[in-house]
Amino acid sequence: MSDFIDIKNYLPHQLKAQLNPAQVEKEFGLQKATLKYWREITKDSGTLRGPLFFNDGNVNLYQRKIVIDFVNKRMFSGSETSETREIEETQNKSKIKKFRKKS
Repeated sequence: MSDFIDIKNYLPHQLKAQLNPAQVEKEFGLQKATLKYWREITKDSGTLRGPLFFNDGNVNLYQRKIVIDFVNKRMFSGSETSETREIEETQNKSKIKKFRKKS
């Protein structure tokens, strides 16, 4: 089972929906305090940290699709490490050699 968020589970109008930080926290588990910290660093440094957000005075909104993309890009999966790929490739080559020897 994958921990990635499948974008196909959402309708187009749901992906376009704007969420406030409390809604982002509830739906995706990104804490409001973390979102606030990322916004402050973004404003201070001029470099985006965290998901892209809309800010108008005291209003901060996040488009659901952007949050999903952000979470999926940063989701750690052990199968994606180069070390794991090298091990899997070695195991697959070994299986192929064994298969060829039996033929």
